Amino acid sequence: MILRRLMHDRRGTVAIIFALALIPLSLSVGLAVDTARAYAVKSKLSQALDAAALAVGSSTGTAAELQQIGQKFFDANFKDSGLDAAGSFSVSVTGDVVSANGSAQVQTTLMQLVGIDTIAVSESAQVIRSIKGLELALVLDNTGSMTTSDNIGALRDAAQELVDILFGGRADHPTLRVAVVPYSASVNPGPIAPTLISGNDAYAPTNLLGWKGCVIERVGRAMEDSPASTAPWLRYQWLPAIDNYYDATKASTVRADPSQGNGGTGPNLGCPTPITPLTGVKATVDSAIQALRAWSRGGTMGDIGMAWGLRVLSPEPPFTEGLAWNTPKWAKAVILMTDGDNQFYKLTSTTGPNKVNSAVNSDYSGYGRLDQYGALGTTSTTTAKSVINTRLTQVCQAMKDKGITVYTITFTSGINQATKDIYKACASSTAKWFDSPSQADLRASFRAIATELSQLRVSQ
Repeated sequence: MILRRLMHDRRGTVAIIFALALIPLSLSVGLAVDTARAYAVKSKLSQALDAAALAVGSSTGTAAELQQIGQKFFDANFKDSGLDAAGSFSVSVTGDVVSANGSAQVQTTLMQLVGIDTIAVSESAQVIRSIKGLELALVLDNTGSMTTSDNIGALRDAAQELVDILFGGRADHPTLRVAVVPYSASVNPGPIAPTLISGNDAYAPTNLLGWKGCVIERVGRAMEDSPASTAPWLRYQWLPAIDNYYDATKASTVRADPSQGNGGTGPNLGCPTPITPLTGVKATVDSAIQALRAWSRGGTMGDIGMAWGLRVLSPEPPFTEGLAWNTPKWAKAVILMTDGDNQFYKLTSTTGPNKVNSAVNSDYSGYGRLDQYGALGTTSTTTAKSVINTRLTQVCQAMKDKGITVYTITFTSGINQATKDIYKACASSTAKWFDSPSQADLRASFRAIATELSQLRVSQ
C-alpha cells in the first residue's frame, strides 16, 4: 500500500524538473554572455591589428624594427580595451603586402562551471602599401568655442593620432612633411613675421606687450599666394579700448592666457600659436599639435586659415619649404577643420575688465575691425560673413586647381547646414568631407584621412 501511494504521489515533481532544467539553462546563459564578450574582444583585436598594420605599412626598417612598431600600435589600441583578455601580435612584410595577425584568450565567467576557462579568438589584417612623398598642411580651428567640453583637447588627440599613423614610428620621415596652421580670428606666421611687414617692429612672442607675430591681411590680396614684396602685411596690434582693457605700458594688466576667454586682454588678443612650416621631424609636429589652444575674441576666419594653408604648401614666399608644384612622386594635401561658422565676433557683455564697445561694429581680427581698414568693404557683420565664406570658396578652388587634395572636417553637432555645404563644396570630393558631430567622430575622421593619405587600404 505504501509503495502504491508513493508511485502515484506527484508532489515535488516541478521542483525536480526545474532543478534538472536549471543546468542547461545556466549553461545557455553562460554561453551567451561569454560569447558576447569574445565577440567584443574580437572586434577590438581587429581594430588594433588595422592600426598596427597601417603603422607598419608607412614605415621602413628591419623585420625586428617593424615588429616593434607594430607591437607599439597594437598594444596602444588593444590593451586599454577594459576586457579581460591577453593578446599576442605578429607582423610580416612581403613586398608591398603587410600582414598582421593577432590572437587573444578571453577569460570566461559562467562557462567555467563546465570546465571551459578561456575562449580563443583570432583575427588578421592585410595592408597593401604604396609609399610616395606627401606634403600635408593641417589647418585647424583654434577659436574660443573649442573650449566647450574640451573640444580643443579632442582635436589635439585626433590630430596626434593622424600624425602617429603617417609617421609610422619614424622620428624623421624622408617622404613626409607636415605643417600645422592654427587659426582663430587671425593667423600667426611666426618668426618670419617681421619679413612680411614694411615696418621695423620686433618679433617678441614672449613679451606680453610685444608682437606675438600675427598679421593683418592685405587689402585686395587677402587670399593671394604672393610674397611681401608684392604687397606687405600689417602688424596685428589690438590697441587698448574698453572692449580690450589694458595699459599699454604695464605688462601686469595683460591677460594673455587663453583660459581667460572673453576676459582676455592685450595687444595680441585673438592671436593663436604660430604656424609650424613643413617638416619631416615628428617631434616638431608633435610639439605644434600639443601647443594648440583655444583663443577667444575676434571671430572665426577660416578663409585666412586656408590662405595660409596654401602658402605653407607653396614653393613661393612667404614660406618656401614646399616642393615645386607637380614634383614627380610627391603629392600635396590639406585638412581644413572647423567647429562653427566663419564670422566676425563682437563682445556682447562685460567680461573680466572688458566692456561692450558701442563705438565699433566688431572685435579686432586678421582684417582689423570692420570699421578700420576696409578690408572687406563693409561694416556689417552679416555682409562680412558672406564675404568671408566667398573668399574661403575661392581659396579652396585655387588649391584644387594647383593639384592639392582638399579634405574638410565640420566638427560638433551645432554646425548649421549652410556651413556644412560650404565645407563640403570646399573638399576635393564629397567623400573627402567629414561631418563629425562628436569627439569620437572627430577622431574617426582624422583616422580615416590618415589611412587614405598613407595610400593604404585594409584589404582583408
